[in-house]
Amino acid sequence: MRGVRRFFYLIIIALIVGAILYIIPELEWHSPTVDIKLDSEYVGLRPFDIEIKDRGKGLKKVSIVLVDEQGEFPLVARDYPEPVKEETIQIKLDPKKLGTKGGPAEIRVAAEDRSHLKLFVGNKTNVVKKVTIDVTPPRVEVMSREHYINHGGSGLVIYKASGDTTNSGVKVDDYFFPGHKGYFKNPDLYMAFFAYPYNVGTDTKVAVVAEDAAGNSKEAGFFYRLKNVAYKKSTLNISDDFIDRKIIPILGEDSSQGGDLKEAFLKVNSELRKKNDAEIKTISEKSESEILWKGAFHQLTNSQVEANFADERTYIYNGEVIDHQYHLGYDLAVTRRYPVEAANDGVVIFAGDLGIYGNTVMIDHGYGINTLYGHMSSIDVAVGDRVKKKQILGRTGETGLASGDHLHYGVYIDGVAVRPVEWWDSKWINDNVINKIKEAGVEFGVAEGQNSSLSDNTPQKTGATQKN
Repeated sequence: MRGVRRFFYLIIIALIVGAILYIIPELEWHSPTVDIKLDSEYVGLRPFDIEIKDRGKGLKKVSIVLVDEQGEFPLVARDYPEPVKEETIQIKLDPKKLGTKGGPAEIRVAAEDRSHLKLFVGNKTNVVKKVTIDVTPPRVEVMSREHYINHGGSGLVIYKASGDTTNSGVKVDDYFFPGHKGYFKNPDLYMAFFAYPYNVGTDTKVAVVAEDAAGNSKEAGFFYRLKNVAYKKSTLNISDDFIDRKIIPILGEDSSQGGDLKEAFLKVNSELRKKNDAEIKTISEKSESEILWKGAFHQLTNSQVEANFADERTYIYNGEVIDHQYHLGYDLAVTRRYPVEAANDGVVIFAGDLGIYGNTVMIDHGYGINTLYGHMSSIDVAVGDRVKKKQILGRTGETGLASGDHLHYGVYIDGVAVRPVEWWDSKWINDNVINKIKEAGVEFGVAEGQNSSLSDNTPQKTGATQKN
């Protein structure tokens, strides 16, 4: 009898424990979390996300409402037949459909989970965010004229944007080049240096774009003439000796003894090249909102161009085409360990090893314009140094992927490679940059502290010296 009673008690205890194990999760007390992902108080035509999470039983229902002086406008109402742990809802306002005219408003989010803690009513979260509805895009007007652009070259646009503009610049295909204000006395006047990249089609749309805090945007096209440029193509045969001598040392610990030489080459020539180009883009973001240079840029004294900008290279290994890449600069050669000169005034923003470019120096010349000096044997400057045109930066070498002693010289606008020869040409500088800025300065004035004279009377070369 005692055994039966003990068994009965054990069953009761098991049932109680089971009930507790079942009920406690159903009675979880963690309320849902709501995150309205807005960068500012302004809401416009640009979509934004609302992220809702529940760490317990999952979401049961969600509602999102916009409330302003015109009334209450339901945006989202969702009931979840099955538990949902996380939901990201994108909100895109349609002012005409909603009937809102803009101004002060509230976004109200209500989320309920599936907990049974409160008499089978879930935990609730209510979030209210005060916003300002703005669906009017900023105004933008191009002020500069006569835009002559080479395919793969550079351009300058001067434009006016209304005071509510928070971000503006030039868009070329998928590339964006930010505008800069502060050079002229008129605070609404901007200038943007931009590239027409070598790798986009000649029918690509180019426009000035302006955006406000609410994400409303406006485009302004402008007339320009694009000159097509025929870039060279070359074929390079890759030997085992080159891979052993140049590729394996660059890979360092990533290389494997007796590994596949073709794979090693591609890891450097393709993968590392992409990584280095991304680094150049990031480094270029440090550019100052001030014009630091003056006059035409300087080509390395006595140098000859041995490899061209945007030269399309086909790499052949053991008779097989294994890669295609573009050479984004000029290779300049004089003699071994020749002094490398700064192309113009600026600030050193990088000095060190840069993968395929070896020992490299990058100089910021302001407003997104940078120059790059690669394959150097030694570097005599440091990050933060202010340098003058023709100041010695170090000496040429054959570090990185260089197969012989030379300088790899590149010009970049916001991290996008452009034709260096333009920036060496005094006439091109005067016609396409200096005269535009002067014309705008006469009309709008030059802000205090900005250099109103960008000309340099020092004679400059008007083109690259080619080696036959």
